[in-house]
Amino acid sequence: MKFLSIFCLLSSIVLVSSSRCRRTKPRREGFLRKPCVSGFYEGSCLLILEKQSLHNAIETCRYDYGGRLATAPKKEAINLWGRTIHFNTKEKFNDNAKFWVGYGTQRFGDLGFRYEEPNEVMQKYINKTMWRRVFGKPLSSAEIQWERNAKTNSLDNSDCPDNGVVFNPKTIKFDVKDFDEEHYSLCETPRWAKLQCSEGWHLIPQLRMCLKVQEVYANFFEAYEVCRQEKSFIAVPQNYNELQMFRGIIRPYNLDNQVMGATGGFWSGTKQWGRFTFSIDGTNSEFNIKNVDDPTENKCIVEYYKNIAFKGDVFSGRPLKCRAKKLPYMCQRFADQSLTKNLQ
Repeated sequence: MKFLSIFCLLSSIVLVSSSRCRRTKPRREGFLRKPCVSGFYEGSCLLILEKQSLHNAIETCRYDYGGRLATAPKKEAINLWGRTIHFNTKEKFNDNAKFWVGYGTQRFGDLGFRYEEPNEVMQKYINKTMWRRVFGKPLSSAEIQWERNAKTNSLDNSDCPDNGVVFNPKTIKFDVKDFDEEHYSLCETPRWAKLQCSEGWHLIPQLRMCLKVQEVYANFFEAYEVCRQEKSFIAVPQNYNELQMFRGIIRPYNLDNQVMGATGGFWSGTKQWGRFTFSIDGTNSEFNIKNVDDPTENKCIVEYYKNIAFKGDVFSGRPLKCRAKKLPYMCQRFADQSLTKNLQ
């Protein structure tokens, strides 16, 4: 019984520690910016992010959008949140929908909205002067109304808190929830430039990336050089959702070829060295395609135009010798956000 108790205690410790904040840098060479949508307050955009835990919401807003969970220096900002959620989005939220916001315990123990500035990592990607110009640091925090029985005494002044505050747009009130509950979140960011791609490139707004389909087939190394010359890299899907987006770009080109049976494929910017799979842009892809022929041989990854079911398994692609076939491919680069004339 004693050993069982110790095991359960250790398991709980592992569970809590594994769910803590883990990200320390943007997804790629910089955070992923999103164009300003309806709903902004004094120079900032208000973005509605998908359901996720508090820690994931904090990290997604910070490292993918270069912002912070929304704060309210004045009551008008809170009213704007409600209008944005109800009228200015395409999403339809039910009566139970709640949204993580940047409220908690301040440095001296007072409750209020958290007006943090970019941490040391994010200062490499965000101009601190612009951040202060957009967000500033208000003299006071807007007063809010709590839901009945809200456990405000459980809030703490931590970068990775155990509890966070959610906003209820139906009642215009706030409540305290455990960090591991999944809710939508309100992410406040500076009003960045619009995303755009050069002629011949396709914009994937969800990734803030541009893709160009190369209709001249090439082996992996030839494809790498073409993309390099165009200041890009061979397109690298990070997960199945991104792979489906990439397939949606290249399929209409009807670039017939055969990789497995009658199914065609295209080079991915992913290589396999023995038993290890890695992306050529330095990111960590979720794909780890097994090299069943020779685990010690170095190969390059081909993604299928569709998933293939074989003996109960579903395959996204397969490894091939890098010079084995001439196949279609796509080049990938960041959407251009540098043109000031496109600022909103």
